[in-house]
Amino acid sequence: MRIVKLDINPEIDLAGVDAVALVEKPAIEEDFMFFSKYEEDEFAETYTDYPKGAVEAAKMGIKRNEELGNKCGTQVGKVRAQQLAQGKPISLDTVRRMRAFLIRQKGNYDLAIERKDYEACGYISYLLWGGPSALSWAEKVLRASGETFGEEDPTKTIIEGIVKLEMSKIQDLKKMVAEAFELDIAGLPDYANELSGSIEISEASYGFAAIEDKQMVVGPAMIPNKLILRKDENDSEYYVYFTEDSIRKIAYKMMADKVLDKVNIEHDGNRFIDGAHLVESWIVEDPEKDKANLYGFSPKKGTWMTMYKINDKDIWTEYIKSGKVKGFSIEGFFEEQLVK
Repeated sequence: MRIVKLDINPEIDLAGVDAVALVEKPAIEEDFMFFSKYEEDEFAETYTDYPKGAVEAAKMGIKRNEELGNKCGTQVGKVRAQQLAQGKPISLDTVRRMRAFLIRQKGNYDLAIERKDYEACGYISYLLWGGPSALSWAEKVLRASGETFGEEDPTKTIIEGIVKLEMSKIQDLKKMVAEAFELDIAGLPDYANELSGSIEISEASYGFAAIEDKQMVVGPAMIPNKLILRKDENDSEYYVYFTEDSIRKIAYKMMADKVLDKVNIEHDGNRFIDGAHLVESWIVEDPEKDKANLYGFSPKKGTWMTMYKINDKDIWTEYIKSGKVKGFSIEGFFEEQLVK
């Protein structure tokens, strides 16, 4: 497999971001959500028939998290657990978010089960969102509403399997070191957990949330160490990714170059949106405390978050409110550095 790191040289004028596109197929399963003062009236239907297993999982997640000082899960996840534990109604949009989270984090949950590590945040966070029974229920509800799900990417499954195997080897090595030097294994660095989630598969675009009454969209523009599938001139597939440092340089140079209002639809360079412009840009330093959580995201450290104002009402209605576009995709000139 060919893996290429993308970076920029801030000294080169042409390097960096040329524009931001609003695209239909975001790379990660971040839901398109509406936030407005009329939000409660917008949902015609809510659900309270989630399975007992989801309720019990949420209660167990809350209990285990409290025992650990509530260090696991985002604020959104903790709120979701309270909703499930108390039997409160949830909207179809929330059901979508539940499925999205449970699909993304299933690998971490399964790994914790395999290791019998019931204090792992990957295990507890999964319980907070209702656990395995919540996933099957969410998909049943969404299918009944007319939604369909495609087959899982086989390449992603293979790479996740490789990562899982490597983490297992590291964990075994950790035990060997502890036994050889008579050390407490709990006191050794958990390199396996650091490896978990360090590489993800993605396309070049990411999901955003929508703030309807202000006609703004917010979401990740770039996520560090996420593998992005590309094809070369021979139609051969390979992957590229950006490091935290690269993303920071790209974000800062975009501001320095004043590329604040170059926004198009689906990378159509002949169709820039009038009046669309960047209003906020920040790098996630502390995922647990970052403001991205307010919009329903669970960001990774080093993620570049952006917020755009879309003044064109026709564009807002036709593309964003209708769901034709769901995420950001960065256009620009980047240096390629072969890693593998």
